[in-house]
Amino acid sequence: MEPKTKLKTSKRQAEHIRRKVRNIRKIDGETGGSKLVQLHHAGEILELLKDERVSGDVYTFPRPFNLQSVTSWIEDHQAQARAGEGLLLFSRAPSGEIMSITDFQFWPEHSACEFGGAFAHAYQNQSLGLHGIKFMCDWVFETIGVGLIVLTTSLDNVRSQKIINHLGFTPMGEIKSVRPDGSLRRSLYWEKLK
Repeated sequence: MEPKTKLKTSKRQAEHIRRKVRNIRKIDGETGGSKLVQLHHAGEILELLKDERVSGDVYTFPRPFNLQSVTSWIEDHQAQARAGEGLLLFSRAPSGEIMSITDFQFWPEHSACEFGGAFAHAYQNQSLGLHGIKFMCDWVFETIGVGLIVLTTSLDNVRSQKIINHLGFTPMGEIKSVRPDGSLRRSLYWEKLK
């Protein structure tokens, strides 16, 4: 997928975004922040994603959920990070388990970004999604320097749709999102300019 809106972006600005993405190792935040997922996290990530309440409608997560698919997914994101075009981050709860995972796709040539993710079931319905999405939007605009954020949800993910609308994103219809295994998911699509 690419953004529907294609911002005119100079080669210099596109390279600036790539450089910023390449240099990310962690994001500091109020709840302790997020760090880049590494290969040794694959088992923990697998356990998180195996819970359908966590992974159910997130199209960017690898399927089927097994150690090989998760490891390949992490390796792919490491290559994306080296290219300045993607990131895979996680955060831990105070008790030590992985609390959330966030998957970023950047289109530096369009000064654009899409991100999505999920919280462990124990941390859902606590307004963490609203605060997390707002924080990530501010971070992508201010730290990375993109001019456009794209968000999608499955057609029945009303909770995320309410958050996205509350944050002032413009609904732009429906698209077909492509999962890592090549299958499609019908998605609602929003954009927000800086």
